[in-house]
Amino acid sequence: MRVQAIVDEFHQTTAQHWRLRALAVSVALGAVLAAAGATGRLWPAGLVIVGALALASAVRADTNVALLLVVVVVWHWLATIDDPGTPWLPVAALCLLVHHTVTALTASLPAGGEFPREVLVEWAGRTALVGAATVALWALVALLDGRTADGNGALTALALAVAGALAVAIRSRSLDPNR
Repeated sequence: MRVQAIVDEFHQTTAQHWRLRALAVSVALGAVLAAAGATGRLWPAGLVIVGALALASAVRADTNVALLLVVVVVWHWLATIDDPGTPWLPVAALCLLVHHTVTALTASLPAGGEFPREVLVEWAGRTALVGAATVALWALVALLDGRTADGNGALTALALAVAGALAVAIRSRSLDPNR
């Protein structure tokens, strides 16, 4: 991209897009801070790496930089945290969910465009449903973690199947042929 194109896009970016970009950056950093909460240790290099990736994905939402950001955060989490019951897990997961959602949303419209309120409400509603399912499944895993009762694996698999079925049902309901 030429420098003049970058400057032009900067001047055309709406206040709504700037707010969405700021949200994408802050929740990405929130995921790293959630990992710090779980480990009790801050990861300064991670804040810099994830911060740079978050800025890049916020500015160029139509690239795969957001995917790299998620990979880095998940890699760090898996390498440093071995407690599926930690309350920091849903915090990190929800931060990544919001980052992904906002990045996908902003990639769908030029920087000079405005999203209608209805679109933002619809995306927020869908994201809230996924977030609620995420927290509910984490709560089930946290409840069953460490217990040796028969059926824990089957109950978790059933919960995943129900969550998947709900996601398919919600998605199929949202596909309005009149749109």
